[in-house]
Amino acid sequence: MSAPYPWLEDAYRQLLGRLAGGRLPHALLLTGPVGIGKRALAESLALAALCTAPGVEGAPCGHCDSCRLYRADTHPDLTRVTIPEDKTQIVVDQIRELSETMGLSRSMGAHRVALLWPAEAMNPNAANSLLKTLEEPPERTLMILVSAEPSRLPATIRSRCQTLAVPLPPDEITRAWLAGQGVQAGQVDALLCLARGAPLVARDLAEEGALEQWHALLGDLSQLTRGKTGTVALAERWKAQDTERLIRWVQIALWESARIAFTGRAAAGREDLQPLAKTLDLGRIFQLQDRLTEWRRLARTTVNPQMLLEEVFAGLAPGRA
Repeated sequence: MSAPYPWLEDAYRQLLGRLAGGRLPHALLLTGPVGIGKRALAESLALAALCTAPGVEGAPCGHCDSCRLYRADTHPDLTRVTIPEDKTQIVVDQIRELSETMGLSRSMGAHRVALLWPAEAMNPNAANSLLKTLEEPPERTLMILVSAEPSRLPATIRSRCQTLAVPLPPDEITRAWLAGQGVQAGQVDALLCLARGAPLVARDLAEEGALEQWHALLGDLSQLTRGKTGTVALAERWKAQDTERLIRWVQIALWESARIAFTGRAAAGREDLQPLAKTLDLGRIFQLQDRLTEWRRLARTTVNPQMLLEEVFAGLAPGRA
């Protein structure tokens, strides 16, 4: 059984080798950018750890009772923890329930496994509760944490996990895979710019037709920086969109504008940024980046999107620092 995506093959084989050799830790932290398949890698490892008839290299057989239960999403030794639909964080009650479950005897196979993602979404009480389990892990358990922002995890959590950093795949592998997914060749450069090189994000953006929104945003930002539209009207237009993603796109637009200012030219897929780049100076771009990061954090809260976007766009309006 191969890795879930071609660029994960090395990481998958490395993890299978550790599993087959009995060298897996009780807690593993998979880190890396959004959109590279960390969750899928965690699921593949979980299946391998649960399989009762693995191959010589540790790969799951796909046929034993344990593998069949996994595919049916009914395996009694597998627990998944993520953000509930009605919440914005992983809360302490979820971790307490997880800890109780991990302490139970295994129903079959060699491990009891837990998947937790995104790990950085645990609130402080949840993280403190998880720490107790990590400090005294039950025997023959494997806890796999997945995080795109491990710096947001408490240092005490990170120190009790073995970390495997999953990098962005090489450009040629990403492009070949996107071509295999039916993504139009003429859109790949712009999609990878917007996805920051992450293949799964690029594919999803292509499927939802996001480039049309991206180009519309660039046009609006260019109009704003020229004083031809107002912040309130612009916030009203964009408030129905995912606010955090929108602010992320503004960050990308500014990063790429700075690149154009340094090099004097736009790279492939970035040509639509040239009008915006001509209206912003580097000092202003650098000043805004830290504020945009904070605005993205606020977008994860219950803040009013209209008011937050007005503040974001005001930072780009003429005469503002």
